[in-house]
Amino acid sequence: MPRLVDLSAGTASTFGAPGFGCTLEGEQLEPFASLHTLKDMLWAVYEQDGAWRLHVSSGFEVRLNGRVTGGGALQTGDVLDGGQQVLRFVDAEWPGARLARLDAQTLASAEDDSLALVYRDWALEHGAPIAEALRRPVPRAEQARHLFALARQVASGVIDAHFAGPFVRRVVVRDPDLELTGFVDALSRCAPGTPHLHVVRTVGLSNDDGAQLALLLARAPALVGLISLEAGHRGAWTLADFRDADVLEAATRRVATLSSPREGPARPVMLEVVEWDGWTPVEPLTRQRWLVLEADTSLVPLDDGGVLSAFDASAPVSLLRRDDWVLQVQPSVPKNLQPSWSGEPLFGKRGVGLDEVFELIPGLRCRLRPAR
Repeated sequence: MPRLVDLSAGTASTFGAPGFGCTLEGEQLEPFASLHTLKDMLWAVYEQDGAWRLHVSSGFEVRLNGRVTGGGALQTGDVLDGGQQVLRFVDAEWPGARLARLDAQTLASAEDDSLALVYRDWALEHGAPIAEALRRPVPRAEQARHLFALARQVASGVIDAHFAGPFVRRVVVRDPDLELTGFVDALSRCAPGTPHLHVVRTVGLSNDDGAQLALLLARAPALVGLISLEAGHRGAWTLADFRDADVLEAATRRVATLSSPREGPARPVMLEVVEWDGWTPVEPLTRQRWLVLEADTSLVPLDDGGVLSAFDASAPVSLLRRDDWVLQVQPSVPKNLQPSWSGEPLFGKRGVGLDEVFELIPGLRCRLRPAR
């Protein structure tokens, strides 16, 4: 039978047709006897024509796998966030049947996606829900199902889950303004479902914040399986070193004594053109395939495209030179200057690592490389 699992409290409600809902008068999840009752629900999970669906009343916000939704079909493993509770919809064993031999092979060769595809064929043949986690790239909705407490950040592209087979192996964070304690708490809540998570990687976070985050991760009891915190392209902190050193008395405990040397602020990089459609006007990248960036750089409007120039605080798009490089996009960015990441429009701040491809302007794909 389908269930709604309260991910914060660990309780579950099993229900049959037509389903469960939250009434307009109260916030208690309760069963309803007829689909006619839907009009009186803030939101509801119900069965119709043999399929389970989500209903959300107009003006009420519910997030499905991190994205605001008005309702629609539900898949097993989906995460519903109504503001008061975070619930998982389960109509089968989630994440489903596994094959021990393929588990071992994919974990041992985490970078070999061909093994994941072999595993996916087996999962599809057996109707196992883990098949979605074995797609490459893994859809954001599936990433959010595993990192439920970080689903909103996953949906916005600030956090990525990287998989080895059906397991989350690495979490990548691209938020230069990351709220450290909240992130560690959220990751700890996801820990029981991510036992093979070994690495957290930050891109764009300052050196000092990175050292503080390493200490917080090392202290989190639920995250004892974490091995390291990678700091962009500047190296990594081994969390075992923090755990060993954390026996110091609180009064003498200093993050600075636990952090290892770093190269300091970002070195010059080369902004390289990977692909250009030949029509997007942009200067000076149309005259050369690369440009060395040694300081903050702005992209400002020019006719139908833009021009890269010395930093302008009012510019709609900026590449900021911090400990890592950060791409900053203003809410008022014109459509013809709208950067994107993995096909999604990019707003706010996003840490950019070396060799990561992004669309700087529609039709112009770039990446940062070490300066020659």
